[in-house]
Amino acid sequence: MALGPRLEVNQTQRLSMTPQLRQAISLLQMSNAELSDHIAEEAEKNPLLELVEPEEPHDVPVSPSEVALRGDTESLASIPSTVSFGNLDSLDPLENIEAEKTLRELLREQIHVSDRNPARVACALTLIDELDENGWLTSPLFEIADRLGVPQAAVEEALEVLQACDPVGIGARDLQECLEIQLKDMGNFTSVMQVLTTNLAALAADDLSELEALAEVPRHELDDAIKALRQLNPRPAAHFDNSFVQIAIADVSVNPSPVGGWAVELNTDALPKALVNEKYFSEVAKDGSEASEYVTECCANARFLVKAMDQRAKTILRVATVIVRHQNRFFDEGINGLRPLTLAAVAKELDIHESTVSRVTNGKYLYCQRGTFELRFFFVQGIGRNDGGNDIAAPVVREKIRKLVAEEKPGNVLSDEKIAKILQEEGVDVARRTIAKYRETMGILSSSRRRRKHN
Repeated sequence: MALGPRLEVNQTQRLSMTPQLRQAISLLQMSNAELSDHIAEEAEKNPLLELVEPEEPHDVPVSPSEVALRGDTESLASIPSTVSFGNLDSLDPLENIEAEKTLRELLREQIHVSDRNPARVACALTLIDELDENGWLTSPLFEIADRLGVPQAAVEEALEVLQACDPVGIGARDLQECLEIQLKDMGNFTSVMQVLTTNLAALAADDLSELEALAEVPRHELDDAIKALRQLNPRPAAHFDNSFVQIAIADVSVNPSPVGGWAVELNTDALPKALVNEKYFSEVAKDGSEASEYVTECCANARFLVKAMDQRAKTILRVATVIVRHQNRFFDEGINGLRPLTLAAVAKELDIHESTVSRVTNGKYLYCQRGTFELRFFFVQGIGRNDGGNDIAAPVVREKIRKLVAEEKPGNVLSDEKIAKILQEEGVDVARRTIAKYRETMGILSSSRRRRKHN
């Protein structure tokens, strides 16, 4: 076959990300507050886009912990909180007022600068929205990985990126890790400090004799270490609590339907409203001047924005309706009624991309008789059964563990292996190491430490 130059014509298809498509995707992942700000900015630039002042929405103040479990269980994150840290009272609430940036904004900037891996950056940015009012990451990594559809190792790498940001200690999963991150940053994570951070319960109880024996140092060295430890900040987000404890405005509400079941309604009062000034456009565009070309472009942009806002609202309602249908037992029974549910399952039912479901459920809230919950709360990992039944939701298993520990007698403290055996007899296919993992994420002490506590 002869070699030489030749022309060929090939037909291919590809999706081109136009500026308008990028804007539509961006609108989808915004919260209502962020959407309102965005529309206000667009209205300043576009003379044909007019804002309609909304009525005062029904505000539902919630904290991240209330969003998770309010009305169903006691707090599942029990951590030693009686340790005194001296610098909490001296924190200056005006320290960051000059920058006028929220902690989330500062963290996003640092993450974008510190890492060039797009996937890791995207995961790290997601973790920012998982932080509680202390700046801690309270959601288990395996659950976050399950929601995002990525390996847990990817979430662990992203967490390292987040924990490298300022303020030091941000992204810690508990008090111990928060303190240790700060000590390592200061170059002061000595063996004595390690004893203190791993025995915070003894420190809270002021059991200096036990700590002195464990640290194997003289009392004056132990006192100096305790003094230094208490100068650390157990709440890295304390300066910025206005950016974490916010007014959560429900995007949808769920109420009993008159015909049975549950009715899902969009909270239109919480949505920003905008109109296109068609009258002004028709008056200016008809003369064919340079101004008419400008307003024609403004009109097209305004129309697309209004259409994208409407599509966003419809998509939120569709996704919320499917979630409520799958988790209908939760609204009757509480947390024990949760069923395993994934982003992929909802996406398949609605015939949309999984990433769309992820964007829709991020920062969107559902209000019902049991409280206000982020939509992502309803996506839960499933655990198999050994009796042939349907998978059981991970939060249900954790609640079973919490109740077993809460009801145990001082003389009969349950080990992880014993708890696993009890649950296996109930049909839950769970291993001892899974019990240990769930117990640690809930801040429940080991059986040996609980036994010492009872004594």
